[in-house]
Parts: sequence; C-alpha cells; structure tokens
Amino acid sequence: MKYVVVICTLVLFPFLLNSQTLSGRVVDTETNQPVYGANVFLVNAGTGDVTNRDGSFSIRVSHTPDTLRVSYVGYRTYTQVVDGTAIDDRITILLTPEPVQFEDIVVTSLRPEQQMRHVATSVDVLDAEVMQGTRTHYMDDALQYIPGVHVHSRHNQDEARISIRGSGVRTNWGVRGINVLINGIPLTDPDGLTDIDAVDLGIVDRIEVLRGPASSLYGSGAVGGAVNFIFGERYQPFGLNVSSAAGSYGFQRHGISLHGARDSYAYFLSASYHTKEGYRDRSGGNSQRVFGRFTFTPDDRSDVELIAFWRAIDFELPGSLTQEAFDENPRTASEGSINGQWHKDKTRSRLGFRYRRDLGEHFDIKVSGFYGEHATPYHPIFMVLEEDFRTSGIDGRMEFDHTIAERSNRLIVGAERQYITGGARYYVNEQGQRGELGRNEQIGVGKTGVYLQDEFFIHPRLTLTLGGRYDHLSYDFSDLIGDDSFTDSFDRFTPSVGFAYEPASGVIVHANFSEGFEPPAITELRGADFRLEPIRSQNIEAGIRTSFAQHTETAFSVYTMNIDNDIIPYTVGFQTRYRNAEQTRHNGFEASLRSNIIRNVQTKVAYTYSNFRFVADEDHDGNRIPGIPKYRLAGGIRYEIPGGLFIGSNVVWNGSYYVNDANTDVHDAYTLVSAFAGYTWRAITLQLSVENLFDERYASYVRTNEARQRYYEPGDGRGGFFGIEVNY
Repeated sequence: MKYVVVICTLVLFPFLLNSQTLSGRVVDTETNQPVYGANVFLVNAGTGDVTNRDGSFSIRVSHTPDTLRVSYVGYRTYTQVVDGTAIDDRITILLTPEPVQFEDIVVTSLRPEQQMRHVATSVDVLDAEVMQGTRTHYMDDALQYIPGVHVHSRHNQDEARISIRGSGVRTNWGVRGINVLINGIPLTDPDGLTDIDAVDLGIVDRIEVLRGPASSLYGSGAVGGAVNFIFGERYQPFGLNVSSAAGSYGFQRHGISLHGARDSYAYFLSASYHTKEGYRDRSGGNSQRVFGRFTFTPDDRSDVELIAFWRAIDFELPGSLTQEAFDENPRTASEGSINGQWHKDKTRSRLGFRYRRDLGEHFDIKVSGFYGEHATPYHPIFMVLEEDFRTSGIDGRMEFDHTIAERSNRLIVGAERQYITGGARYYVNEQGQRGELGRNEQIGVGKTGVYLQDEFFIHPRLTLTLGGRYDHLSYDFSDLIGDDSFTDSFDRFTPSVGFAYEPASGVIVHANFSEGFEPPAITELRGADFRLEPIRSQNIEAGIRTSFAQHTETAFSVYTMNIDNDIIPYTVGFQTRYRNAEQTRHNGFEASLRSNIIRNVQTKVAYTYSNFRFVADEDHDGNRIPGIPKYRLAGGIRYEIPGGLFIGSNVVWNGSYYVNDANTDVHDAYTLVSAFAGYTWRAITLQLSVENLFDERYASYVRTNEARQRYYEPGDGRGGFFGIEVNY
C-alpha cells in the first residue's frame, strides 16, 4: 500500500503544477478569515473543488466562459462568470455570512433524523477538523473533546474502550453499553459488543455522539448512548485524496480515497494501511482497511445507499503491568505475553444497505439491513483462541407526518431483528502454539425489538418527544465437549420522554428522562458463578446549547443516573469472572466550548465531572467506581497564519482514579500535551506534530480489578510525526 501512495503522489505533483487551472481563495467578508470546506464548482464543465484550511482552491479548466458557483452552509451562495483572463491568476472570493439556525444541523443517528433544535438530549456533531494536529488514527484523537466521553486506547493494536457517562468502563475487551454505527448501519453485534477497530478515522467526515441511555431507540446495548461514524459525504464531481504519515516507534499510515458524484448517484472508495513497531516490547503489527459507499437516487421519491467494509489486523500483545513494573520500565512486555507469545490476528467484513421511499406527502418507509462476518484464526493469550461468527440484521420503520389539534406531529413505528451465530475453540497455549483442545463452543444470540417514537411540535419553539421500545433477547450456548450448555432469554420495555425549548434564537434548553437496558453478553453468562441479571438504568438530565453568530458554540448538561445490576468483572488467575453490583449511581456535569471569535484562532474546550459510586454493594458500598477520573479537562487551540501556515496545541488533563473496586490502588493524574504546525499550498498540506510533548508516563488502557494487580497498559512516550496530504 505505501508504494501505491508514493507512486500516486509523484504522479499527481506534476499534474497539479502544470495543468491550466482556475485558482484562488475564499474568505469571509466580515472577518477576512479563510472559509474551509466551501464548495467551488464550474457549472458547465461539471468540475469543482473544496477549499482547504487556507481557503484555497484549484480547478482544472477545459473551456471558458463558465459560471463559477461557491457555496457553504452559513453563507450566501456566490456566482461569477469567468473567462480566459482569470485562468492561471489567483482570484479572491468574498462570501457574505447568512445566519443559520440549529434546524440546519440534522442528527442522523436519531430515529427519525432530527434537527438539532428539536433534540431533547445531549448530542455532539463533530467534523473531521476536530482531529487536526493528531495522527488521525486512534479513537482518542477523535473523541477527546466530547465531555462525558472517556477513551482508553490500546495504541499497539488499534483497539479502544469507549465509555459514555461510565458505561462499559470495566469491560476488558471491545466496547460495551454503546450502540456504534457506520453511516447508520449497526457495527455493534446483537450481543451488545462492538469491535471498534473496524472504524477508519482517516476517512471520517462527521461523528455524531448521543450521550445518555438510548435504549428507547436502539434497544439493548445502548445504556450509555450511541456513536455514528459517517463516511463518504464528499459530493464533488470527482476527487482524489492521497495521504501518508510516519513517525516515532515505527508508526506509518498510508491511505488513498476516490470519490465522485453526478445527478443521481455518488460514490466513495478508500483503502488504508497502518503499521507500527510499537512503544513497548511485543507491541508491533499492522492493519488494513477497505471501505466503499454508493448512493443512488432513482427518482425524487426514493433513494438507496450501499456500504461495505473489510478490515484485517495482525498485532502482538504486550499485556498489562503491575505498578512496580510500570514505574520501573513501561516499555517492557508482561511475563505472560513473553512466555505465551500473545498475539491477535482478526478479520471483519460487513455489507449494509438503506432504502427510503416516499409513499405520499406525509408518509415514508425506511428499510435497512446488514450481513457481516468476523474471524479470529489465531489469538494466543492464556489460551489459544479460534473463532468465526456471522451476524445479520434488518430494520423497517414507517414515518407519519400529521397534525393533532392543529399542531404538527411526527410519528415513527418500527421493528428490528438481529442475529449472530458462530463457534469458538480454546486450545492450551504451548509457547504461542495450539496444544490440546480445551473448550469447543457454539453460540447464538437473537435480538428482536419493536419501537415507537413521537415528535410533537407543541409550539414553533417547543418540541415534546416521547419514545419507547420493547426488546427480547435469546441466548443459545452449546458446550460441544462438556456439560455447560444452556439457553436463556431477557425482556424489557424502555421508555423515554423529553423536551427541547428555544427561548431565544440560537439558545436551546432541553431535558429528558430515559431508561437503559443491557443484558449480559453470552461470554459473561458463561463466566459467572450464578445467573447474571441485566443492567437497568434510569437517567434524568437537563442542559442548554447555544450558538452565536457562527463563531461560538457552547453546551452544558447535568445528569443523574441510577444503575441496577451493573455487571462487574474480576479475575481469578487468568480467567475473567463476572458479578452484579446491586446499585450504582452516576452523577455528572459536562460542558464544552468551540469558538473562532478571535480572528484566525480556533479554540475548543471540554470539561467533565464524573462522580460515580457504589450505592448498594455488599463489599464496596460507598466506594468510587474505578476506571474513570472524577475530573477531566481537554483543550485545543489552532492559529492560522496568512499565507497557508498554521500552528496549534492540544492539552488533555485526567485526574487520578481508582483501578479496583476496593479503592486501594490508584492511577495518578497526568497531563498530555501535543503541538503541531503545518502548511497548506493549493491542494497539498504538510503537517508536523509532537505527541506527549513532556514524555508523561501514563496508562492508555487499564484492566480494572485484575487479580494479580497487573492493571496498566502504558501509553506511548514522546513521539514526532510527519504527514502529507494531497487533494485533487
């Protein structure tokens, strides 16, 4: 892959430099700041470009005269007739701001899609710009500026544990308690587990994060919220992007994407390759990802979307360290990893579709579905694991727009069915090789849900949202060697009610009550000494969002969440076991600020207060819940220097937190500082960054309640990185 990137870059350079072009810069008439992401289009030629961070664009021209059209949300569309005199001369285009209200922002991760002004819960919508100054590869690069969200990244293997308001923080693999989607297609499996390393952040266009229980929308597995990663929204007639980055600890990332659009269809294709020698011993490996999206609009009443992805990873696993080993040398691997040659080799693929049909002025139907496979052919840890699974699902819903007492109303009624089946085989680990077969299991999990949601527009400035969902989950576990086979099932109805009120233009006040539901995964049922009960939560929150003059956005929210039967992992030797905590309580406050009110300066701040405790637990009543700091603060600043230069810095401070339920062991507070600088010239962007500038020692991933006190998986030390991106 890296050779393809180099060849494409070399081919493009002379083409970009020597072509007859129409080039220039788009700026704001009031601030004279560059407008990043504006669409610049030649109407007759059918070609165009998107402005870069300096506001610059460059378009190949085959004939003149032509009509130049420049558009961007929040600005008045600009048109100009261009002729041969403008070719090869840079022109400046002034865009006039045109105020945009919240209704122009549509949150697609909600069912149905909702305008921001009507959303009654805490939600964040981020574009790819949020990852400026990072390696644009790990989950904390993308999500660290969202309050209430904590990311523990296993940098050595692309894996991460994402927690929203404390959900799933104690899982020792994957993401639990959060429904994860790609372009609205579920990535989360029916058993509630998400393999997050399937997401390619290098091509993400937008991320939507719903904070708080979302079970009334998605059913089980969304007790903490939902995250929707959106790719392929680059609607140009034709575009090509080539990127390459390299840096410390053998880090390399190379990617290429191709996209295009015509009147009735659009497409997006990408491929990427990542490799790393690793900061720690036995932490090297590589990953490959391929993604495709195709949208088609056969008529003005229907549209179709297809997505497909494939991912393969092959990484060594260094294991976790005790406090003593962590303090002495964080770059070493654990004794178990060395002796057992711990390793992970996985593949995952998924094909999804979405179809919408307008059956009348006030009636739509939407159908979506997916089929996927994932396999782990070689995964030696304390045992050697092999597994292969197939998962599928279909969702259908009807949306009605009507009036009640002369007030607008939108009703959605839907049903969903998902199923996963497959097998897992465990062998004795003989220095990383398969020994005698110890366990042979066949697993099946089915999930069926019906849901209803009503959006009632009581007043142009007041929206009431009511929702509810009933879920049934069935489990079938077959022990093909022993006598531990079992079947089980869980049922639950989860309601939600909330309102959003706009007392003044650009100010949204919201409040809601919602319940969450998360049954144990089948591996947790197997690893319990008694029957596990499903997690149940009740969440009450209130908040306010503001947007002023297209320059500043703020958001504040306060919540309290009671959780019954929280599932707690603990280890016995190498084995992970599970139990229920009778009751825990999560109280929190979240605040964020994004602003570019100062000319050429962009700032972002996110603050999180998390007071999570055991309320009723036989052994730990009153203790803090481990894995989450009580205080967290993240901030970033970026300054654009006229001429294409930009510099900036990102800072993340995490307070101390416990790593076990007994609250006897603590991870100290730490601060991570990064700095970056870059230069954009026409279609080329160069960037240099330094991560962990002060070489802070910290754990990027923590295994809570580890019996041998091997809690810590150290994060990378100080490292430098260089990247180049070419857009055509």
